[in-house]
Amino acid sequence: MKKGLFFLVALCAYLLYTPVPEGITEPLRYRTLVAGTKLIDLVARCKDLIWPNAPNDMTTFRHAMDMTVIGLSDTKTGSNFKARVTYFDGVKVRLYEPIEKSSSLLPGFIYYHGGGFCIGSTEFYDGVTRQIADDLNAVVISVDYRLSPEHPFPAPFEDCLKASEWFISHAKEFGVDASRIGIGGDSAGGYLTSLVTQFLVMKNVQTKVQMLIYPATPLLDTATPGFQKYQHEFGNGGTLSLPIIARFYLYHILGSKNPEFEELFIQNNHLSPSMKETEFVKKYINHSLIPENMRSPSFYKGPTDPKTGSEAMWKEIEKVCLDSRFNAFQNLPMKGLPPAYIITCGFDSIRDEGILYGEALKASGVDVTWKHYESAFHGIFWMEPIVSFELGAKMRREALEFVKTLL
Repeated sequence: MKKGLFFLVALCAYLLYTPVPEGITEPLRYRTLVAGTKLIDLVARCKDLIWPNAPNDMTTFRHAMDMTVIGLSDTKTGSNFKARVTYFDGVKVRLYEPIEKSSSLLPGFIYYHGGGFCIGSTEFYDGVTRQIADDLNAVVISVDYRLSPEHPFPAPFEDCLKASEWFISHAKEFGVDASRIGIGGDSAGGYLTSLVTQFLVMKNVQTKVQMLIYPATPLLDTATPGFQKYQHEFGNGGTLSLPIIARFYLYHILGSKNPEFEELFIQNNHLSPSMKETEFVKKYINHSLIPENMRSPSFYKGPTDPKTGSEAMWKEIEKVCLDSRFNAFQNLPMKGLPPAYIITCGFDSIRDEGILYGEALKASGVDVTWKHYESAFHGIFWMEPIVSFELGAKMRREALEFVKTLL
């Protein structure tokens, strides 16, 4: 009995203890969120002892997220939209249409959920996509793209592009004005937004706005000021540590675990020295583009030595990393891209990905609106099924107010 009680107390202490840097929003709720993710990770580690070669981390997180949406309804009190699952050109989507048909064409919005290409679902994101529909009075599709590692690159991108292109070309059938459609997503969904928007322009298909919520762009540098700040404040903890990103990244590129590659990625040695010295990297992954006040000497030690790196790893991942369907910088500069609304967070390891991509878009002549929330962290835009954050609700409200002006 005493041993059981001691174990329970020790487990609770482990789950609830996490670094909470000064200035982070709603610290108690944040601590609760991280405790939940640590518990899921603990379960996954136990599974690893039995099935060491399986993607237990991803499947365990998926099951936990699925449990939060059990009993999800297609309608919700107070919402003017009903949801249904359908397929656009073979891709599964969750479609939100007005309960009472409009006499005039409505705007449309396409959303790609986050989750590092490995977790997340349209069901988990039902709350945010329903809010988009209600706040914009728009028909919304949420793309249920295939996930890695079972379906690595380019499957998520292909699904999102295919479903989006089909929806836009059939817009009128859903009561949508094809000239008033926006695209957006968070994290991996923000990355997918940047790519799909580019490829639609290449196909002469125009959209009105791209909403990029802390987008995870190519990650060619894991020692940017944002990564160094995160490491200084959280170490390997928090909501999006380098080890977690490494696992997501390599699942998406390689479709399997690779501890050796993960370690090289964490050390910022996943590129070869010669690649680090290219004009491409110097132009787009330039630390001097990050505002000076975000490069505090208290945590920022400057770029890593460009002479370090792994020729072997780069040879393994180069083809994907420089593929225009993976690397959003690869197609720039590009004319005709719609205005961009970019959100970044102060307590986010990939904070600088959004900043750097925003600078690249500006260089292409794109109208960029950048909103930085210093006290926010990665994932806050939508965590409602688990923990509700007031700042997350504010971010959604302000983003949709902006998008509405363009639709």
